[in-house]
Order: sequence, then structure tokens, then C-alpha cells
Amino acid sequence: MRKQKAVISFFLILVLMISCTFSGCFIIDDDDLLIEDNTDYGPYDTSSTYTLMVYLCGSDLESWWSCATADLREMIEGYNGNDSVNIIIQTGGSYYWHNTIVSADRCQRYIVTKNTLQIIDDTVGEKPMNEGKTLAEFIRYSKDKYPADRYGLVLWNHGGGSAGGFGYDERFSEEMMSLTDLSDALDQAEVSFDFIGFDACLMAGFETCLAVAPYTKYLIASQESEPGCGWYYNDWIRMLSQSPSIDTITLGKSIIDTYVDKAFEYDSSCYSTLGMFDTEKVVSLLLPAVNNMSASYKKKLENGAYSEISKERSNIREMASEEDYVDLCSLAESNKDDALIKALEESTVYFAATDNGTGDNGLSIYYPYNDLSGIDDVSDLYETVDYDVDFDDFIELFANIMADGQITLDSDTTDSIFSIFDWFDSSDLDLYNDDYFDDMDEDYGAREIVEKGDDYILKLTDSDWENISSITLNCLAVYEDRYIDFGRDDYYELDDNNNLIVGYDCTWVALNGTIVPFYFEEHYETDDYYLTYGYVPCKYNEKDAQLIVAWDTEKPDGYISGVRLVYENNRISSRGTTELKDGDVIEPYFDVYDEDLNYVEKITMDDCKITVKGDVSVSYEDVYEQFGSTYIYYEISDLFNNSYVTESVLYEE
Repeated sequence: MRKQKAVISFFLILVLMISCTFSGCFIIDDDDLLIEDNTDYGPYDTSSTYTLMVYLCGSDLESWWSCATADLREMIEGYNGNDSVNIIIQTGGSYYWHNTIVSADRCQRYIVTKNTLQIIDDTVGEKPMNEGKTLAEFIRYSKDKYPADRYGLVLWNHGGGSAGGFGYDERFSEEMMSLTDLSDALDQAEVSFDFIGFDACLMAGFETCLAVAPYTKYLIASQESEPGCGWYYNDWIRMLSQSPSIDTITLGKSIIDTYVDKAFEYDSSCYSTLGMFDTEKVVSLLLPAVNNMSASYKKKLENGAYSEISKERSNIREMASEEDYVDLCSLAESNKDDALIKALEESTVYFAATDNGTGDNGLSIYYPYNDLSGIDDVSDLYETVDYDVDFDDFIELFANIMADGQITLDSDTTDSIFSIFDWFDSSDLDLYNDDYFDDMDEDYGAREIVEKGDDYILKLTDSDWENISSITLNCLAVYEDRYIDFGRDDYYELDDNNNLIVGYDCTWVALNGTIVPFYFEEHYETDDYYLTYGYVPCKYNEKDAQLIVAWDTEKPDGYISGVRLVYENNRISSRGTTELKDGDVIEPYFDVYDEDLNYVEKITMDDCKITVKGDVSVSYEDVYEQFGSTYIYYEISDLFNNSYVTESVLYEE
């Protein structure tokens, strides 16, 4: 039995990310992409011509896991040799390609033939695939050399949504092509597409629709993070090859259905979505409805309803955890906005998702809450497109009130933090003055934790709960003369009076029986399925990564879902994770703090090092037996995203 003893105050900053898995991908070593297929597919349609352009920026998805090579193989397997269909591919952006055809030191252009790839242009040179100019040149080349009755465009790489953009080039930089640059590139290329598809994460956004609307009838994209292998090309490429006059909606449904089926087959724990949207209806129907919602929200803010709106926003589930993209339909439903719901339904041609998630309806919208740094990029896009968009007026006002709340209520936050952004201007926030913030000023970290029976509690009133957006449990262990951080969980309990019970059962997440730092990310639940997951920060084969630990209906005792890399550019959404294989080396990272709880360093421990051999077990183990005394505390966030760290409770023998 552990005895609760001392109380200490301190502050930590913790960061979350999200992803799915690469479990369907496989390494292809020096495959020459020569497919032995002598199948006679019978007569095919030659009454119409079609040029499909694939902008294939390999990045680490290829150099580490050969995902681009796997998809090239699928395209070759799907193509039946119909000369009326041209599949033109530009490669680049990767340090290494897992086949003997594509070169890594320069961009190249290929055409898919019946059994392989044939190079058609080796003069492109070394160019950044994450720049709009490179994309525009490829589109113009494909149209000029392979003119057709119809055109399609697939953009293959990482995605970061409307604030992050598209395309990480491993050979140049982790900066991605903004949606504004993408829209400019499409304008320069002067091609009208049947569809533009993103085989990339998080690109099914209201903003993406506006960016591509002048250049395509339909957008096909994923609202969530994609599994690493992305789309399944065989079947729909075969359909297109058989009949280049195929209806675009029929083709789009095949892209979506085969993707969702394969994604679930690859990893049943990964929640995958894909949708097809009519960009003309987005502009004519959905945009006016969003503008009406924006006007309503802005009026509420101007009348002092920030707390109500912030509370609503904090409860809406986000795409890919804390990426600040929310489901547009869920947002409309929270406001009982039937007109917006109807406009969204009419703009959505087709949408499908795996059965292991909940809350998505196909299209997201950028609604900043966790990170205000992406607002300028999205506002630039709104100002660039040829439509009157008002949502930025609302989100800029919302962000200014939030920023003012952080400056006023948090002594460590100053104007200088926000002054670098164009949107920041608190000069006209007369309603949200010192008197307003005085009523919201509750420092939960300064409150005393009191003993009540066998428990320690933090007293919270009804008004406190109205101002609280989230609570997480955090744990530190005493390590020599310092402290190591075990991470955080979403677990907490309340007493009969809704006071917070400050306590835990002295166990923590362990791998192969050894306790590791663990950071909770998200919980999904439907009537017959649940999924909870988080990550262990680690060094994976000498690269910074996060090991995904999950619990679900089928595996309630826990399992390793995969491992994902960590990028310096935090707007790159990791396109899935990869399965562990024998021989992989996992070294969990622990954050270390000095005796005054100042951050010191990040370390690994030899005792926690794992060389994979078979399955890595997941369990909860006794913290004291492995590390000795621990301190627990709670981090409470308010509706302005200020974090307050409670006093801590010491657990020791």
C-alpha cells in the first residue's frame, strides 16, 4: 500500500500528435517494376481519351518504406494497355527509391505501359517537388505531350491540411506547398480536371475545395490521416483503362471503396476516411452557408459569448488529434444549423469510412484552438480565392480574444508572442476588458489540495467546470537527484461533489514489463467498438519517432499499433506508421527535470531498450517497484488554453 505524503507545485508543457499505420506496406528491394501479366482483358473503349497525371513526391514514405514503389506497381498492374489512356508520372523528392528504374538524384517523368514504366523525360533535373512551379510545369508538360478529352490529377505525398499544405520533399526541405501556392500552380497550368485527388493526409477540407474549385469538378481527399500505403490503385486504374469514358463519379466511388476496404484490411485499428466533393456546389451552396454561420458566430462573440463558443469548440473532436481541423457537419449539428447541414450533404458526392471510428462526415474546416500560428496561411488563401469568404473574420476575432485571455491571465504570456502574426490586433476588443477577465481568473495551480478521508481532492465549483476545457493526469518519478517524466493520461475521477480526486493506483504503461513514458492521444467509441491510443516517444532505429500503443474491443489488454516518425516541421502529418519487425531497436525517451523542476534534457535508459523479437507486450506495472517514489499532479486547461498545474501528491512506501 502506498502512502500519500507531500505536496509540491510545478509546470510542464506536453505535446500530442496522431496517426494510423503502414501495416499494409512492404519493402521492395531493387524491384525493376516489370510485371509479368499476359492477361487478355478483352475489348476496351477507345472512343474517348484520358490523361491521368500522378505527381509522386516520394519523400521518406519511399526511402524508408517503399510506399511509392508499391503504388507504382499497383498502377502498372491495373493498366491494361489501352493507348487511349495515358498515365503520366513525375517522380522526385526522395533520397532513395526501392526499384531499379526511378533515379533519386533528379525528377523524372514516366508513362505507365502494360507491364512496366517507360521514361519519357529525363531532362527535368533536380527540382523541389514541394514548390508550385514544379507542379505547374509537370501539368503543362503532360497536357502538351499527351492531350486528351479528359484529365485527372493525383497528388501523392504527405499532407498537412489547409494550414499545413501539401508535399514534403526529402531532398530539399520540410516546408510544404501551401494551398495558396497550389492554387496558383493550378491557375498557371491552365488545365480543367475531371477530378483532383490527394493521396495524402488531412486534405479533405472546406479550404481545399475552394483552392481547387476553379480547376476541377470534383475533389477526392481524406479527412483523417491516411495509412502509409494510401490509395489502392489496381482496381480503379483497371476500370479507367477499360473505359476512359467512364463517369467520374463511378470512378471516384471505386477509388474510395477500394481505399477504405484495403485500409481496414491493413490495420483494423486505423480509422480511415475518403470523400468526393462537388466543388461547384461547395462554392454555390456550402460557401454561403459557412458565411452565414460565420456571421452568427461573430455576432455572438461581439455580444460577449466567447465562453460559450470556446466550450463548444473544445468538445468537438478534431481530425488527427490536435491539428485544429474539425468535422464541418459536427460543427453545424452543434449549432442546429440545418441549412449548413443540407448544403454539406448536397456538396458531398460520396463518402466512406472504416467502421472503427466515429464523428466524421467527410469534410473538415480549419477552426484554430490549440495552435494559433496557422491562421495567417488560411486567411491568405481566403483572400486569394475568387470568392467572398467570411470565416476568417470570425476565427481572427476568436483568436484575438483567446490571445488576450492568455496575455491577461498568464503572467508568462506577452504581446510579443502573438505580434508576429498578421491577425493579432486586440485594440477593438472593448467588451473583453479587465473586468471580463477578472471573472475568469481562476488559478487552479494555486489552490490547496486537501485531504478528505482516504483521498486528496481539489475543490471545484460549478463555475470552475464552466471554465475548464480539459484535465489530464501527469506523473513524475524521482530519479537520482532529479525527476523523470512518465507522460500523461486522460484518467481522472470526481467525488460526489464533483471535486477532483488527486490520486492513482501506482501503475503505468509498460512494454515487455518495463515502464515507459506514455502520452494519451484519443479515445473513439461506438455502440460495439472502442479504441484508445497514445504514444511512447522514442528513438526508432536511430530516428526520432513515436511508438503507438492502443487498446480496443478485440485487444483490451493492449498492443503496439505501429511506429511513426517525428518531423521538425510539426505541420507535416505523419502518413501512418509502420509495423515493428524483428531486429528493430526501440529506445524510449524520458524528459528529465532538475530539483527545481526546470527541464534539463531528454535521455534513454539501457534498461528500457527493446530489440524487437516477436510481439512487444503491453501491460500496466507497479511504478514503485521499478522507479521508487513518484509524484502525480493534474494539468487543467481553461477556455483560453491557459494551463494550470495543480499541487502534486507524493507516493512512496
